[in-house]
Amino acid sequence: MYLKNPKVKTVFIGFVCFFAICAGLFAYAHHIGSPVLESGRLEWISRVIYGPNVRREIARLKHAKELSPEVFPITALCYHEVRPDRADDFLNVSPEILRRHIREFREAGFTFIDVDDLRQYEAGTAQPPEKAVLLSFDDGYADNYKYAYPVLREEKVTGTFFVVSSMVGKDNRMTEGQLKEMQANGMKIGSHTVNHEVLTKKSAEQIDYELRVSREQLETMLGKPVYALAYPTGCVNSTVQSIAEKYYDMAFIASVIPDTKQIRYTLQRYGVFNWNEHIESIFRNR
Repeated sequence: MYLKNPKVKTVFIGFVCFFAICAGLFAYAHHIGSPVLESGRLEWISRVIYGPNVRREIARLKHAKELSPEVFPITALCYHEVRPDRADDFLNVSPEILRRHIREFREAGFTFIDVDDLRQYEAGTAQPPEKAVLLSFDDGYADNYKYAYPVLREEKVTGTFFVVSSMVGKDNRMTEGQLKEMQANGMKIGSHTVNHEVLTKKSAEQIDYELRVSREQLETMLGKPVYALAYPTGCVNSTVQSIAEKYYDMAFIASVIPDTKQIRYTLQRYGVFNWNEHIESIFRNR
């Protein structure tokens, strides 16, 4: 009835045309991966319609494979604290945000792996997935057991926990019993050195102690080989790397540098911080 009015009909047709043009431009922007859709309300609309936007990360993984063909390209994340309070702590991610990240990666078609899977891929004894994401947690905070571990179990995902061996059982750190329980339920434990020292500021003898003794302490404690290392603060140089190669099969830094070649002892990880509410924002971290 209202459309019989010429003015109303004109306005209606104009609105439909405008909406169709906007929808077409939005779809085109998504198709070409336009950065226009990577912030604010447009990013939210894009996520609702198309799901998480991982184009940026897929392009980085392709480039990483070209740059470092001998290293299997993965998306590796570095969390620290996981607790529902302390929202102002930039190193803290709430348990529900961690759960959201897991579900968004799953929606985007990623397969969750751990350091044992990665070692098998590198050895050629297992077939790697097309898109792999590794969740790691540094420092061995007590909240990792209380909050992160239950989320991982509920979501049926394994995590890799890099532990400072001298701090096990100390204030605000996981205990030996908790680490053993997590390990028995599929979680992987790696070394984060003995004392969390910045290794690039230490002598070769001190570096050797931090890397060798941490592995020995964790293996004695947990009864299983420890073959993965995360450098404290992500700092590594040629001396640190050469000593790490004596004791570990792989080692991780704590940043992503897209144009830098990786080897097994300089594997890159995205730091995850309190502003990373969705996985798209993680890919912008460096």
